[in-house]
Amino acid sequence: MKRQIIIGTTMLMGLLPLTSNANNTVITEQTPIETTVLTAKQLSAPAKIQIDKFGIAHITARSDSDVYFAQGFNIARERLWQIDLWRRKGLGLLSQAFGPAFIEQDKASRLFLFRGNIAHERWQYGFNAPTAIDSFVAGINYYIEQIQAGNVPLPPEFTLLQYQPLTWHADDILKIRSHGLSRNVNSEVTRAKIIRDFNLELDALRIKLEPEHSPKIPKGTEYNKLPNDVLKLYTLATSGVRFSAQQIQATSKLLPAETAVKSLLQHVEDEALAASAQRQLGSNNWAISPSKTSTGRAILASDPHRVNSIPSGRYAVHLKSDTMNVIGAGEPYIPGVSLGHNGNIAFGFTVFSADQEDLYFYDMNPDDTNTYQYLHYWQPLDTITESIPVKGQEDTIVTLEFTQHGPVIYKDKVNNTIYTIRAAWLEPGMAPYLASLDYQKATNWLQYRHALSAFKNPSENHVFADIKGNIALKTAGYVPYRYNWDGLLPVPGNGKYEWAWRIPIDFLPYQFNPQKGWVASANEMNVSPSLPFHIGYEWAADYRFKRIAQVLEGSSNHSVADSLALQADTLSLPAKGLLDAIPLASIEHPIAQQLLINMQLWDKHLRSSSTQAHFFSSWWHRYLRPSILSLLAPSDAFPYLADLSSFGDQTLLLDMVKASFTDTDSPLSHDQMANLISNTLLACASDPANLTSQWGDKHTARLVHPITPLLPEAYQNHFNPWQNLKRGGSMDTVNANWHAYNLTGDFSTVAGTTWRMVIDVGQWDNSRVMNAPGQSGNPDSPFYQNLANEWSNDESIPLFYSEGLVNENTVQEIQLSPN
Repeated sequence: MKRQIIIGTTMLMGLLPLTSNANNTVITEQTPIETTVLTAKQLSAPAKIQIDKFGIAHITARSDSDVYFAQGFNIARERLWQIDLWRRKGLGLLSQAFGPAFIEQDKASRLFLFRGNIAHERWQYGFNAPTAIDSFVAGINYYIEQIQAGNVPLPPEFTLLQYQPLTWHADDILKIRSHGLSRNVNSEVTRAKIIRDFNLELDALRIKLEPEHSPKIPKGTEYNKLPNDVLKLYTLATSGVRFSAQQIQATSKLLPAETAVKSLLQHVEDEALAASAQRQLGSNNWAISPSKTSTGRAILASDPHRVNSIPSGRYAVHLKSDTMNVIGAGEPYIPGVSLGHNGNIAFGFTVFSADQEDLYFYDMNPDDTNTYQYLHYWQPLDTITESIPVKGQEDTIVTLEFTQHGPVIYKDKVNNTIYTIRAAWLEPGMAPYLASLDYQKATNWLQYRHALSAFKNPSENHVFADIKGNIALKTAGYVPYRYNWDGLLPVPGNGKYEWAWRIPIDFLPYQFNPQKGWVASANEMNVSPSLPFHIGYEWAADYRFKRIAQVLEGSSNHSVADSLALQADTLSLPAKGLLDAIPLASIEHPIAQQLLINMQLWDKHLRSSSTQAHFFSSWWHRYLRPSILSLLAPSDAFPYLADLSSFGDQTLLLDMVKASFTDTDSPLSHDQMANLISNTLLACASDPANLTSQWGDKHTARLVHPITPLLPEAYQNHFNPWQNLKRGGSMDTVNANWHAYNLTGDFSTVAGTTWRMVIDVGQWDNSRVMNAPGQSGNPDSPFYQNLANEWSNDESIPLFYSEGLVNENTVQEIQLSPN
């Protein structure tokens, strides 16, 4: 019998840390249940939150509204600082807490708020959405009230930075859009700069377009006056919050505000590089029919990828009421579950790279800089004046300007040009992930498919499986139709280049119970090239999808363990393709030849323990790729041709290597390529570390709390207890862990798979998940980093679903009662 401890409301602080944070904290079966009883008059009936030994919350209440209230309360209990920062960033309230260094970012965020009919917007996400949002926010505010009443302590970040959390309004969730997966406008601008400084043909080395296509410069358009920093405000709006000691010191006037602002803005170029490579960041998913599984039931797997962050970008939760019983992961700052199962169906998704953004430019009236030309007339800019509260000084008044197409991000008064972003994610119904409130309650394919009609943002490949053995893949999202241009370059905003309509969901990819017995996606180009309109041309390379397909095609007895192994698979198809393409006889230098032999004998798995994996990655990304590009492009074009890992489009360069040994029309001859390979092998081997280091020694997880630059040394380990978490894989393996050599100067990982799940459809308790580094955002909690080592080792934890297992594994309970 487990011991039960009853704690009163005034001792609620006791539910935060079960123990002080320490590495490798383990919650065991013998841990007594710590029970807290609270009065929450907002509830209509009692609700219960059970925390299992891995930190996953299982919430039970009679009504949906009470469940969502408890979900909001619990996420505030675990992640208040994270969600408060998200809200401040989204609404443009960072300066209120952190001072004048963030005024520019606050202005940028306010430019990209949804400013449509908010009353109408509340009903865009399904019949249940208004109640869910209101109740969720009420739960968050209830927890904040407990802080204000002194019943619980402030999370340590607030205490260290000396500010207070703000209460929420339900509409905040609908207004904030800049955290979504924005895409394409960075690439548009880079392409325009290449045209400005070089020529359009050079852009083919930067990115492979699919379906095959040659970008067309809009008639009469020139880019010779395009400002280098035209996307500064856009980048600030869509990037995360960066802290530095200089920024915070500006608040106390230890540094001039201008110095602190420059400290923030110097990161914009790096953030832009990361954003331009966002098309590479994606996800994997698959569903397998019972005919191909060892269980005789469907299996569904989904591992969406995110930038590595502390706390984790997703939060696992179990929501149970009289009308739903759903478990999985969702965004911490919205109600519901986006990926998981509900006892009838399982669901997951991957990014579908539709082109959802455009940069417009307009002639500005030289006699009146507040007007622009549209449809042959001078149109006045729409303006909104707002006050930004600033810590340590008076409020700052800003004027936000908008054209017909969207927010004004740049006014070039020298060249009389205005630049505006048009973004699908500013349209009605585009609050990211919120439409999952509808599909999480579906019980069959028809209901799920109908619910996807409301899912517009992000555009995703949704994968589905149910207890009857059905599997499906359906793409959903807002895809604008451009009838007279390809969306690959900035266009005049004079009315000649408009989005005519949204492409109906029925035109997007769809599979239901295919004969092959499985469905999958990994951000590859999966639309038919015969469509009479374009959806997008910039997709992730198909290496991950090809590997998934290879494994699923070769399996007729697939198990949950097999799907977990596939999620952890480190076979690099680019490595295999490249090394298979190089004839050993072409490399004459004996040392270079031996280095090549060693790699060709290697199994091409990027395991963390492999020295060959490290040598190959160093050679390919740091030596061979740049060397090939140096023969094809001027050195001053390299910054435009960079992705996160190296220079030049990897697929195109791999094709060039293969073609140089087989095709007389190759851009580089046989001898040129053989010499490059030989010389770069020798150069790479000249650094002993490239030969002796294991991949995991260099490919370590970079998991750092955002306020780390502000922390006294005594707090550093407390907030960042992880030490060199070794990771295998790369951006091209199913076990996706992105390094960003061009951004970080090393092979440390910056993004990848932190949430994973494999669902045994019908035998739900067999399902496995991972949420790294832990469920909690509070450094004092045992659930802050309890899963970090398991994640590093590609392990998983059970996802308890049945009432018996939930009760058996509960270590903490919070009882909420209306009286």
